[in-house]
Amino acid sequence: MKRILTFAVIYLASIFLGMVIFATLFMLNCNLTSFVTGVQSAFFSLKFFMTGLFFSVPLVCILVQILFIFYLIRHPSQQILSFILYVIFGAVSWLVLIPTDLHLIHKYDSDTYSSRVEASSAGVFRKEANGVFYYSRIDENGKAEGLFLDTTGYFGQEGAVVPLYDYSVKTESAFPYSDILIKNSLEPSKIVTYPLSVYNALLTAGLYSSSLGFLAWLAFASLGLALLSAYGVQFASSWKLANVIFVICSCIAILFINFLYYMNIMPDIFKEIAFKLSELTGAKDPLIILINLIITVVFAVFGLFMSLYRFGNSNSEIEE
Repeated sequence: MKRILTFAVIYLASIFLGMVIFATLFMLNCNLTSFVTGVQSAFFSLKFFMTGLFFSVPLVCILVQILFIFYLIRHPSQQILSFILYVIFGAVSWLVLIPTDLHLIHKYDSDTYSSRVEASSAGVFRKEANGVFYYSRIDENGKAEGLFLDTTGYFGQEGAVVPLYDYSVKTESAFPYSDILIKNSLEPSKIVTYPLSVYNALLTAGLYSSSLGFLAWLAFASLGLALLSAYGVQFASSWKLANVIFVICSCIAILFINFLYYMNIMPDIFKEIAFKLSELTGAKDPLIILINLIITVVFAVFGLFMSLYRFGNSNSEIEE
């Protein structure tokens, strides 16, 4: 009972702490996205923080699920009880927490998701693709006066200084930031943005599936079942560090396979198979359900075989 209570407290505390951390990071990112040089900005935004909370729940549940496996690799005692708790917590995540969160996102005001603002400020040099802008004054209608230093010959003569009168301030080049100066200074690398784009694509697919009803959500939640089956990968090696790496690689592979499917980035033969399976079964996304079920069975059988194998070897060593 003590172990059950300990795991439950750790699970809930990890979910809560993870949500707060990611919501704070989301809020700070939105603050930077909406920040304009020379314009005062508040540090804490309840709107951005709450949006971050909603968006972080699926990610936090997945990460806590993986961290749970790491904990069991480090503390392998009472595997049967640990496995039962792992399955229960996984079911709570994918059948209660995540769908409830997606339902709340549907009801949440979509206008609060946007943090970028169409605004600029005067008295600052801003280097863009075609040259350097300097606005000496910007009125309430977004019309500016100032100078443009033509460094590429955009206005006909490279190096020319072009006066601006009643010029409409444009910030499209700063997207997704509001200020080109912030973008040039802080825009993250692909190492950061690509995983986030994968998560965003899967979150969008989950939102759409949850909006179609419980059965459609179960189809998407086959992703969660495949991720849960990564539990079996922890028995692949006698080296704990190797098992950690195997679990991470397995989860990344599962997420990436699902990402490719929902983004329709597949060879034509898989698209044809998906279409035929949909006609035969009438189910939504039967191909990815089949793929996730195959992964689940393979990892489950592998984990069962390897755990029995290692248990048998440990008993043999004790007898000797």
